[in-house]
Amino acid sequence: MPHTTDKKLSRELDRLLHLGRRPLAGPRHPVDATDPRQLAFQAMLFECLMSNREHPHPLDHPRKNPMASISGYLNAIVHQPGHLEIHTNTAYRIASRLLPIRHDHHGVCGIPGLRLIDYSCRRVRLVHLPTGARLDLVDWYRWQGTDIADMVWQQETGWHERNGRSPLWHHSGLTEEEAAHRTRWAYTPSTPLRSALLMRSMPLWYRHDLTPAWLPANATRPDQLVWDAHSVNDHSHIVDLLVHSAAHIPGATYRATTRRSGTLELGSSRAELISNL
Repeated sequence: MPHTTDKKLSRELDRLLHLGRRPLAGPRHPVDATDPRQLAFQAMLFECLMSNREHPHPLDHPRKNPMASISGYLNAIVHQPGHLEIHTNTAYRIASRLLPIRHDHHGVCGIPGLRLIDYSCRRVRLVHLPTGARLDLVDWYRWQGTDIADMVWQQETGWHERNGRSPLWHHSGLTEEEAAHRTRWAYTPSTPLRSALLMRSMPLWYRHDLTPAWLPANATRPDQLVWDAHSVNDHSHIVDLLVHSAAHIPGATYRATTRRSGTLELGSSRAELISNL
């Protein structure tokens, strides 16, 4: 979506994308990124966040399911020039759930290749080494002083170092075990669609109170975005948001199969939207 100064359109986008409570005001930028590297990272992040206890992400912790619970802490997802910005109630906690660690019996948990640049009293800056993509986690609350910030950071990330473990995010380069997951961030035909869905995830979680899960394609079916609906109208509301509203995905089309299912297409990518009652 092109940059716009139309106040009415900006207010509508804020309403649709749950941006009305952004802690930091600023100029409006396009809803979606265009850099292929940023898109690849955002598509991977979307898959991690679009998980739940019934459909955990393979990179989630096998017992804690921390990535599946991240959506409950988020306030806004905003595209900024050069990076993705996620506003949250607890930036340090979200960082601790995204940064990669090594689980003795499960392998890599978290996002392989994600690294800490630095943190301040309100912001955590992260970079994804393989793509060069940037992610900033912006806290609603500013810690009063670096000593308090350091203490809270240690409280939130200390579990990464229990039992003498060395977190993968302490490595300056990509480790071999992280590189083994390169297909997770590879650019594919579905990358733009998954990234676009990430930027429109907030209303699914908050306005419609859904807990969707992304199920990657396999030999018998295409990609699927599934959720448990509260009513049959939930499905049409989601389709309207993604295809017809002011916050629609540019170029996306939808072909209904039933009142609660259909195919969302963007370019050569397609995904089934399925709401279960």
